[in-house]
Amino acid sequence: MRIIPLPGTNQKPSAISLGTGGFGSSVPRDEAFKMLDTYAEAGGNFLDTAHCYAAWLPNGAGASERTLGAWLKARKTSMIVATKGAHPDLKKMEVPRMRPEHIAQDLRESLERLQLERVDLYWLHRDDPNVPVGEVLGALSEHISAGRIGAIGASNWTVARLDAAAKYAQEKGSVAFCASQIGWSLARVNPGVSGQNGMLFMDDATLAYHRKTKLAMAAYSSQGNGFFSGKYRRGETPANKQGLVKTYFSDANFGRLERAQALAKKLGRTANEVALAYLTSQSFPTCAIAGPHSVEQVKSSCAAGDLLLSADDLASLEG
Repeated sequence: MRIIPLPGTNQKPSAISLGTGGFGSSVPRDEAFKMLDTYAEAGGNFLDTAHCYAAWLPNGAGASERTLGAWLKARKTSMIVATKGAHPDLKKMEVPRMRPEHIAQDLRESLERLQLERVDLYWLHRDDPNVPVGEVLGALSEHISAGRIGAIGASNWTVARLDAAAKYAQEKGSVAFCASQIGWSLARVNPGVSGQNGMLFMDDATLAYHRKTKLAMAAYSSQGNGFFSGKYRRGETPANKQGLVKTYFSDANFGRLERAQALAKKLGRTANEVALAYLTSQSFPTCAIAGPHSVEQVKSSCAAGDLLLSADDLASLEG
């Protein structure tokens, strides 16, 4: 599997990151272990989890991190482990939790669950524009100095806040975000979707910013919730898929799907592999976070890990 180095760090994550949100909850631990083993065998080394994952399920809080911690201890294998913290309480989403004390609490609990003394990459899961970027970076810097964090990233931060943080870090010589994490796939979300529940998705301005600055990206929802699986066609509305229809069904996206299918046929690949490679072949470092629910889905996602598309391919897919 191809490696996507993170500028400003010594981290060299695999092009395909394994999203583990349901591990230990909707995905039973034994099945999760099999999926993790399959991912490692395919050359993957970049695990993505979060402090709040599965907290919406009865007794689910921390299940993903605890499952990863148990697997890492059992396998004694080397992985780049990334977790996210400072997410609002799910019952009070309108109340931010991104003060230094919130970051410290979530980080401490995440390390305990993961059975680690240090997490390789720590993401802030949400933003609070009322907290100055200097206060945020200062708090994270203390954890880096203490050896609890290797590198830092920002998840669901706007371009304006990312740019403010980058300028502050440059002016003050402080620690800087090495990457951003937002929703992104070859299929763009429809108007009105980005920003719901604080989740941001790629748009033209954000893409231009990353192309200009070369800030690395870790893309969640990288497969468009199965949009490129081959199950969906122009003019057909699937039953019980209202969320998918609302988010991704559009003439423009079906055009992208059809072009991905045509390129896949030419390359002897699947449209899903092409869609993932579209992300990992960008002019700035990009890892695609896959969220599989089975061993077979892990294999199909990892199959895209060695595929590099040309600039002409990318332009053609975008239309």
